[in-house]
Amino acid sequence: MTGMNPGKHGIFHFLEPQPGSYAMRYSNAGSRRSRTIWQILSEAGVQVGSVNVPFTFPPEKCTAFQISGMDTPSEKSAFIHPTELRDELESALGAKLDLEIRYLGFMSTDERRDAVLEGMARLDEQWTRVGLHLLEKQPVDVMMLTFMSIDTVQHYFWHYMDAQHFQHDASRAQKYGEAILRVYERLDAAVGRFLEKLSPETHVLVVSDHGGGPTSDRTVHLNRYLAQLGLLHYREGTTSAFGKIKQRLIRTAYQTIRGALTSAQKKKLASLLPALRENFETAATSFANIDWSRTKAYCSEVLASPPSIWINLKGARPTGIVEPADYEGLRDFLIAKIAELRDPRDGSPMIPHVFKREELFQGPFAGEAPDLILDWWSDNAFQTAPSFPEDTHKPVTHIRPRGLMTEPEWSGTHRLDGMVIYSGPAARKGASIQGARLMDMAPTLLHLLGQKVPAGLDGRVIVDFFSPEFLAAHPVAVEGAAETTAPAEAAPATPYSAEEASQVEERLKALGYID
Repeated sequence: MTGMNPGKHGIFHFLEPQPGSYAMRYSNAGSRRSRTIWQILSEAGVQVGSVNVPFTFPPEKCTAFQISGMDTPSEKSAFIHPTELRDELESALGAKLDLEIRYLGFMSTDERRDAVLEGMARLDEQWTRVGLHLLEKQPVDVMMLTFMSIDTVQHYFWHYMDAQHFQHDASRAQKYGEAILRVYERLDAAVGRFLEKLSPETHVLVVSDHGGGPTSDRTVHLNRYLAQLGLLHYREGTTSAFGKIKQRLIRTAYQTIRGALTSAQKKKLASLLPALRENFETAATSFANIDWSRTKAYCSEVLASPPSIWINLKGARPTGIVEPADYEGLRDFLIAKIAELRDPRDGSPMIPHVFKREELFQGPFAGEAPDLILDWWSDNAFQTAPSFPEDTHKPVTHIRPRGLMTEPEWSGTHRLDGMVIYSGPAARKGASIQGARLMDMAPTLLHLLGQKVPAGLDGRVIVDFFSPEFLAAHPVAVEGAAETTAPAEAAPATPYSAEEASQVEERLKALGYID
């Protein structure tokens, strides 16, 4: 959307630190602090529309139309611009627009697994029909439409397909082993339906934001390790006999309630009692028990990914205790200690690599990123698990035994490399594209539309897409000096109310992005 790395646009994940607090809040388009390609094109007089793209809530008013994606709190939210477009689409569909897949995170029976797959198919058909309607009735110069099903199905159905997965379910492989393939086939057919409606002169790009692969049987308790290293401390009383019993009861009650409620019940509870839910969930995690006055490093552990480490730096965190002069030494110490965590089977690193944030992010907001980013995206990397005060003496790592799932969880996760396909009149026929990056898409689209690429974008035009004749007639042009962004200040206040934040949280938990 921006052609920039997160250090320039300010969004690093679904959650961001809440200014002046150790708490996290939910990110959305209101957290973004750089121009999008929608803004750039609209200002140039190009008509643009987007459908179901993540991090577009609330929708931008500068576009011809925008239907916000997964950061939309609920169907009741104002997630469509212009507002009257909603009635037009629902009239064309003969049904209300839907955002939810039922039973995600609650797939304890085949009936519910079937309902999830049917829900994905229903939403894919909905967005396909929305896109086709907009192509005909609201034609624009550029339209982007996102399907989320391919991401979701790989997260939850990988272990049926992959016989090598440590949680492979051979008994259900015949029924669900091709669930992922079927979604690929369905989306391929959807692309075909769009191509039937488009002129041969239309530029068509199919883009993924990441790849997919199996989850790992390697598990690391990061805060437990930090506690054993003497870098994280819990409040007094949480490790006493009474404190242990109290925390265990709260967590057991929390897990029982979450496991017993359907997705609809959780959503209703989140909207009716957001403060109660927040207080209860806070009590059920170890994060609430951290003694910040004695803690030098910590992991939020609420994120399924990425598992990152923050330094409690004086002047940067609310009650930071690490002196700036000790910052680099502490990061180097942590990198060295993390490298000591080894897989007992073959001695390989449990965590393949640890990056300092400046190795990955550059720009005025790079300082908002975690201080250390742990490689979770490589093959056979690792998973995290929550840490609790009473378990500090237990091993930091363990290998999960091979066996069937006892409750729904991710069996597939993200990989760094995704895919991109381009078809159009400017294509270099039969070319194989290597090294393209997601942030290259914005400048490439600008170039295709005859626009100059603003200086300061991190992305580049993917010239390997194009024939020599097209490039000769349309050389890449960069406009002006490096684009400036807003000062490196705290992210603007999120537009989510407490109720909206609760609804977004339930969706992200169902999808598995937060624990």
